[in-house]
Amino acid sequence: MKRFAAMLCAIILAAGLAACSGAPGLELPEPAAPSLEPTPEPMPEPTPEPTPEPSVVRLTLAGDLVMHTQLNGEALQSDGSYDFSVLFEDVEHYVSEADYALCCLESPLTGEPPWTGYPLFSSPDGLAYSLKDVGFDLINMASNHSVDAFQPGLIRTLDVLDEAGLDHVGTYRTEEERSENNGILVKEINGISFAFLDFTYGTNGIPIDGYEYAVNVYNNDYMTTLVDVNYEMLDADMAAARALGTDVIAVSVHWGAEYLTAPNVYQQRLADYFFEQGADLVIGGHPHVPEPIEIREIDNGDGTTRTGFLCYCLGNLLSCQTRQYTDLTCMVQLELTKDPETGKTELTGCEYIPMMMINLPKYGVSAAPEGWQRRLWDIRAAIADYESGDDRGVINTYLYNSLVQALKDCERIFGDPQLPDESENTP
Repeated sequence: MKRFAAMLCAIILAAGLAACSGAPGLELPEPAAPSLEPTPEPMPEPTPEPTPEPSVVRLTLAGDLVMHTQLNGEALQSDGSYDFSVLFEDVEHYVSEADYALCCLESPLTGEPPWTGYPLFSSPDGLAYSLKDVGFDLINMASNHSVDAFQPGLIRTLDVLDEAGLDHVGTYRTEEERSENNGILVKEINGISFAFLDFTYGTNGIPIDGYEYAVNVYNNDYMTTLVDVNYEMLDADMAAARALGTDVIAVSVHWGAEYLTAPNVYQQRLADYFFEQGADLVIGGHPHVPEPIEIREIDNGDGTTRTGFLCYCLGNLLSCQTRQYTDLTCMVQLELTKDPETGKTELTGCEYIPMMMINLPKYGVSAAPEGWQRRLWDIRAAIADYESGDDRGVINTYLYNSLVQALKDCERIFGDPQLPDESENTP
């Protein structure tokens, strides 16, 4: 056994020596040559496309500026200029925070005193600049006072609005200006396009013969009975609005009977007509008092529906009228949202803020410590201040009780407009 083991060791030793000496049959593989090809970089993960965000516009709708002469006294500054923005101090944020805000001006800007009130209004240019400073963007000009200063006053007013940087619709300097887009103001706001139209029932018996194009009057008999609607003109204008292909059609209209807190049959018929013709928003004025707000489901005629907004009258934004409810108004805040995938724009928010035109002497206060007598107040905010111990230096028991009653009146007259649940919307 020892001999066999010795022989085995010899054989193993001989084989090892042969491998080291390069003996045939026992060659070791040569090492592989290094690769000259670069190692490929890993492909980056593709960046996902961002999800498009909806387009959103916040509109503020306000009522009629009925510019009685006492308002000029409030706005008069020591240097002789006029700053009407002081009247809006309590409610200005509702205007300035909107993406677009509109109201109706019922007074020409004549440039020279005397400044006058009813029946033929005349106001200083500072009114336009003050409205711009407050945050208004669009001035509706079609009203029964559009031609209080006749054609020259109408033209000058539009020139001043242009200089102040304010949009306007409803009155026109030339026939060419009226013919462009049928007098429709087209505006794109935050990616949502709007067509704004504005009409009035008449001009307080002042004829516009020879310059009919200057005011959007919707009655053929605007000098007499005010019942013969010019549907030929309205049909053409609404067709032009639809042809523009905007996302939203907004119609402002001066209509109705003064001092009535409910719409008459003519307002109801015209509202139905405007919605049937494609309007999404119908914004009424002229009666000087609040009238109901409605959210409507409108049949598009193709099996789908859309949500429309209607206010028969927002009331006087500014005025010195003393009849019941003429000191009440509201600002409406609307939200409109455009779906980036479908391109459909819907009304997604609606809220109104009840407001009251304060005249301190009416409540036994001669003037505020700062010297003012008239201001436009947010009713709810004023009530909350008083109940928390802040009387604003002027709120007595009489004024507080009047504010409480004013809030009840606004909520009763304007109503409680509610948007339909999403589940109820027609896709």
